[in-house]
Amino acid sequence: MNLKRYITSPPFDVNTYTFELNGILHVIDLGEGISRFVKKPAVVLVTHGHCDHISGILELQLKELFIPPEDALMLKDPEKNLSSAFMDHPVMVDLHWKDVDKHFETLKTPGHTKGSRFIVYEGVIFTGGTVFADTIGRTDLGGSEEDTRSTLKWAKEFFESLPRNWLVCPGHGKTITVKDLLERNPFLGRYEL
Repeated sequence: MNLKRYITSPPFDVNTYTFELNGILHVIDLGEGISRFVKKPAVVLVTHGHCDHISGILELQLKELFIPPEDALMLKDPEKNLSSAFMDHPVMVDLHWKDVDKHFETLKTPGHTKGSRFIVYEGVIFTGGTVFADTIGRTDLGGSEEDTRSTLKWAKEFFESLPRNWLVCPGHGKTITVKDLLERNPFLGRYEL
């Protein structure tokens, strides 16, 4: 798989991941500054539409862009993607996009945003802004506490069903194994926020 992680979008410190699939470079959650690390054309996947996870898209030559349809409007709306509130310039990505669910193995994880997704590929779960090593994503940035509660109710069972050596790659913070996630994250199995 040749998975690599780069830290982008300072000061948000987004984990941007790259891997090869059928000889084609794929990049997940492109924060600003990704062009320092990625030089060739790539397929881009987005776990959710917040500005820190999409602000690097225009830095690369894209083969295709995949995003959850519920968050697609965030690509070109600085209010919705929060760049007008959290960045010193608006983020507007006016490119053709495709539904990530139709082309990749995904799980809907609403809560951090309406369209948040896990993307699953070859023993790796990219969790975006939904689940981190020790915590979960915020619900006050266009998300929903109610949706997060529902997501967390099945997330523990989902992770418990996986091989313990699978890798969890969140949008921020450290990457860990499923085993370590289940041991460390206090929100899995606890539905109160």
